[in-house]
This record gives sequence, C-alpha cells and structure tokens, in this order.
Amino acid sequence: MSARETQLKLEVKKVQQLYSKMQADQQALQKQLKEFKTQAGSFSDVVEQVLPSLVSIYVMDWDTEEEISSGSGFFVSPDIIVTNYHVVEDIADEDYFYEEDEIEQVLVETHDGKLRLAEVVFTGNAEEDLALLLISDFTFDPNTGEQVDSPQEYPPLELSLDVKVGDRVIAVGNPLGQFASTVTQGIISAIREPEEYEEGDDEEDVAEVKVLQTDAAINPGNSGGPLINMAGQVVGVNTWGLEDADSINLAIASEALDDFLAGFEETFEDNSQN
Repeated sequence: MSARETQLKLEVKKVQQLYSKMQADQQALQKQLKEFKTQAGSFSDVVEQVLPSLVSIYVMDWDTEEEISSGSGFFVSPDIIVTNYHVVEDIADEDYFYEEDEIEQVLVETHDGKLRLAEVVFTGNAEEDLALLLISDFTFDPNTGEQVDSPQEYPPLELSLDVKVGDRVIAVGNPLGQFASTVTQGIISAIREPEEYEEGDDEEDVAEVKVLQTDAAINPGNSGGPLINMAGQVVGVNTWGLEDADSINLAIASEALDDFLAGFEETFEDNSQN
C-alpha cells in the first residue's frame, strides 16, 4: 500500500477517537458561546455568522497515526482554507507549491462535524506564517475509517483591507480541547508596517509583512483562525507565537493575506502553462 493510499484510510479506532474529540470540542464551543453571549451581547451574533467557515486542522504522522500539531483555519473560497504556516511546518517546506508526487495531507474538521483530508498546496515562510489547504470531497466514516464520497462547499469569509487603530475585533478559532479560550474580543491597538522598522533593529523584532496588534487574546486554540471586524469580515489571520513577547497578540493583516492569495493564483497559472 502506497503512502498516499495509507493516508486515505485510517484505523477505525483513530477515526473514532478524533470524532469523539470533535464532539467534545463542539460542546466546549457551545458552552463558550453561551457565556460569550451573556457577556458580549451582539459580539456573539458576529461569531455565529462566521462559524460555518471555520475549521480545526490536525497534522498527522501517517506512519504512527499520531497527531503532530493542530490549529485553526478558515475558508477563503469554497474549497481553499487559510491557516498559519507554523501549523503545517513539520510536514511542508517554506515557500512551497504542491506537486502531484509530493502531496502532503492533513486532517480537517469542518463546522458540520465532518472529518476530511486536505492537501497543503501553498506556503509562505516563517515570517509570512501563512499556508493554503485544498479540501477533499470525501469524509471519513467513523464506523470503518474509510473515506466516503461527500462533496460539500463551505461559505468563504470576506476580507476587509479597511482597518484602523481602535477598531473592535474578535479573534475566533475552532476549539482544540486543551485550549478553551477560542473566542476573544478586543480592539486593534497598533498597525505595524514592515517599512517602519529601522535599520539595525534586532532580527526578532523585524516583520516581513503587515501585522495587526490587538488586545484580543490569541492562543494556540485560535491561531490560524480569523480576526474579524463587527461586520464579520476578516481583517487578519491570528498568529500565535509570531514573536516571543508577553501580552502581545498579533495577526497577519488581510492586506498581506490578499497578496499571498494573489501569489498563489499567479504561481498556479504559471505552473499550469508549463
């Protein structure tokens, strides 16, 4: 059995474990949303609006069927998901564009409670911290561990490039069990442009892309998920761990994501012509 065929079938026990975890995650999210609605009023309506576009991502070691890492993501088209590069860095190189014989796959949990495979099709570098996944038309059967044909399109989120300091925002991600805080609110406290850094700054303080600083808590649970405005539009991609600094929550600005998506389309077109 080839590596690709192995990835298309998981042991029943592992699939059942993942589905059990997914149910616990959904229960945790519903409990948090109930608390969030009590505390934040209309904020919860915005969160519920974007939830169908969110996913949880599980990076697997296909030989041992153990989970390597996990994170959140969201649809930017009916079959393309955005997440952080650091979520998939253990299996995908930086600045990577997929090739038929070098496909790396992850497991994706969609909001409708399905478990699907997705291919890593495009990555940035550690500073860009962005990656794109192409979701499959198959779901895993929890009774057999095999894939079942189940085409489904998911609603993409709209990007907004209009963001300013003081805007109210919400950091959202799918629950990942051990990380309870997946929905947090705050404001944009700073917008950091790459060209603002002076020559001679420490390398760890230099960003290659435009980032948003917010007091909405960003953690492994919502890393890779969207930072949304009060209209439910994406103003940034939550990026936990971009910098080694306490109490600084950062998101890759949608402007940088928009450029990243354009780079993917250009690369795809160039490769299609060759």
